[in-house]
Amino acid sequence: MNSDEPIIITGRVIDATRKIESRLAECGATGSGLREKTDSLGSALPEEVARLIHFIGTVRNRVAHESGVTLRADELELFEEAARAVLKELDRIQPPAPESPAPLPPESPAPSPAPPPLRESDDEPPARPKSARRAASPEPGSSSGEEPLLPPWNSPLWATLPGLHLIYAFGAGWSAFGAGQLYLLLLLAELIALTALGFAAALASQPLVAAGGTLFLAVYLCGIWLGMRNPKEQGGRVWYPLIPLANLLFFLKKIAAFIEPARLVISIVILGTWLAAIQLAVTGELSAAGIIALASWLGALIDSRLHRR
Repeated sequence: MNSDEPIIITGRVIDATRKIESRLAECGATGSGLREKTDSLGSALPEEVARLIHFIGTVRNRVAHESGVTLRADELELFEEAARAVLKELDRIQPPAPESPAPLPPESPAPSPAPPPLRESDDEPPARPKSARRAASPEPGSSSGEEPLLPPWNSPLWATLPGLHLIYAFGAGWSAFGAGQLYLLLLLAELIALTALGFAAALASQPLVAAGGTLFLAVYLCGIWLGMRNPKEQGGRVWYPLIPLANLLFFLKKIAAFIEPARLVISIVILGTWLAAIQLAVTGELSAAGIIALASWLGALIDSRLHRR
């Protein structure tokens, strides 16, 4: 690697992050960083975009604050894809202000006097407040542009409710995969396809052959497309997904590059503790079950508070 390349990569990451912060501010976001600005927009920002912004902030922090850390070519490509997707969505929510016209040349005639001020009712309406922007972008399932009745499934609010904190735990586990979520879904889909084909062979079932084969072919083609689309200047194309089943290794490498092990472990511990409480309750150990269930809820509550700092 060229000695100047880490500096160039760091500059590209920071420039993209600053551009997103600036657009968030234009959309009415408040706060001192990406996470605070994102949270301040609430439901005006689609859930998937908020997750992408959190991923972008994580990458920026790694590159900017950890000594000797840089990004591989595929990591940089996924980061820039996420940044482009976020900017595109922010442009949809709040189009950028048009550039001011160039000043008149000296030889041009003086502009006509400004018209008298309009009545207050004729003035251009002021910028919409944040609540109006939220109403203009309703969440799926809401009606008439009103605020949704329930918070997003990954909202820390779920952690404050015993039992419903499991929704928070599932959200934490899913967000732990970051930009590798697509590859995780493809990996699971291929494993399901292989399982269906195995049962089809054992049961001689033609419908299972058709379903498993179709799913396997779809995942195989996605693996080829993802492996071949990397430009040469960003690490070159990956050819081994052309070999059937080798795309499983490709998916695993992509997942490993972006996973946050700590978040995944926290999610597994919260869910596993709750399952242990259910097992104790079934066997009649109600006191122990209640204590362990309380520990599961407290773990989710503490994690939600620490994760939002």
